[in-house]
Amino acid sequence: MHRLITPLTLPLLILLLHPLPTHAQQQQRCQWATLRSATDSVLETLQTGLRSTTTLPAIFSSPDLAYTYNGTPLPLPLAGSGSAANSSGSGSSVLAAPLAISVAHSVVDQDRCAAFIKAVGYPAEEAQTAGGVVVVGAQVWYNYTASVGATVRRMDVVVAAEGGWNMPVGLDGEVLVGLVEGEDWGALSRAVQDGRAVLEGVAGGYLDLLGGGSGGDGDGGGNGTGVVWGRPCARLEGSVYTAVGETESCEMGLEISENGEGITERQFVVDESVGSVSVLARDGRHGGSPTLFEFRVVKGALRYVHQFAAKALAETDD
Repeated sequence: MHRLITPLTLPLLILLLHPLPTHAQQQQRCQWATLRSATDSVLETLQTGLRSTTTLPAIFSSPDLAYTYNGTPLPLPLAGSGSAANSSGSGSSVLAAPLAISVAHSVVDQDRCAAFIKAVGYPAEEAQTAGGVVVVGAQVWYNYTASVGATVRRMDVVVAAEGGWNMPVGLDGEVLVGLVEGEDWGALSRAVQDGRAVLEGVAGGYLDLLGGGSGGDGDGGGNGTGVVWGRPCARLEGSVYTAVGETESCEMGLEISENGEGITERQFVVDESVGSVSVLARDGRHGGSPTLFEFRVVKGALRYVHQFAAKALAETDD
């Protein structure tokens, strides 16, 4: 997390970034405290909602600001006030309406000037009910200068809602919240932290096992051989939780695809301090729907896998 960019490593870093960084990002590594504060502000926006009648928070003041919701580009500020679960990207989105968040988790990537946010909650009007739970994931990419700090230049949001992949209608949201809260995603001591190459290798290898070989775009990835299976390990796929015991790994019960329609357009956010690798991609097994993964890697071994997906494009509500 605290590796400095040197003149020798900077050109390689620029080539690995996706999408291409701004000039400011090429000149300096983003400060942890600045990224942390900016990411907290984005999380607050998820809670309060952002309608067209409101003023954009300062964190969204970048002139090149871009936003996607379940793979669909949208302008900011957002129009409409539809609920998170029912918004399709045709005029409203999860940010348009307030979200009552039950549990949230976020990490920051200083090298890429980016962050990943994961939250489980309810559209405000449905809070504290058994139905309507959503899982929200966002990769946030920042412009950064020492004088201005961090402002969002792009935010890619994926929302998994009831009726989507592994999210049955009527699922008990509080059970899902409890599963997420019960996991340990805390900071790791420096002695057990892995480097970026190891973390991305484990994540990329896992994704390769889901079909299609290396589906990357030059930014991380693997050939299916980079996974060290840690024990114990737990998988959360939508709302389906697989934790098979202290002596079993996440390889147990994994559906390995042989049809070549794999995980493509991979975009990585890495936080070495907690062993977290977030990957935004498209899942060819489910119609190319936008999909978010997060992996927890400890001492080079896989310990947690989270995956959730938007509805396939052909299934998106009108």
